[in-house]
Amino acid sequence: MREVIRNYEEFKAKVNSAKPLHHSAAIIVKEGFIQRLVFRIYGINKDNNHILIYEYQKASPYADVEQLQKEYRRLVEKYAKPLGSTEGAWFP
Repeated sequence: MREVIRNYEEFKAKVNSAKPLHHSAAIIVKEGFIQRLVFRIYGINKDNNHILIYEYQKASPYADVEQLQKEYRRLVEKYAKPLGSTEGAWFP
């Protein structure tokens, strides 16, 4: 089972910080002009019985990849590093 959580504080309260955490991001193009950055942190809940996913999405009309990469780095600093998450892949 997996649970997608969009509230960072709720994710921190539920995730087992003794287990490895992993983060990644992807850019999804919608309707040709709008790009959406999807940032996720993956972990295991404290009962060790299902996967938790913290998900943050940001829509950026006419955004270029460089701008979204800057936003990704900001999200890593704000959300992933404090949890000790390891970096995954960047999918532009």
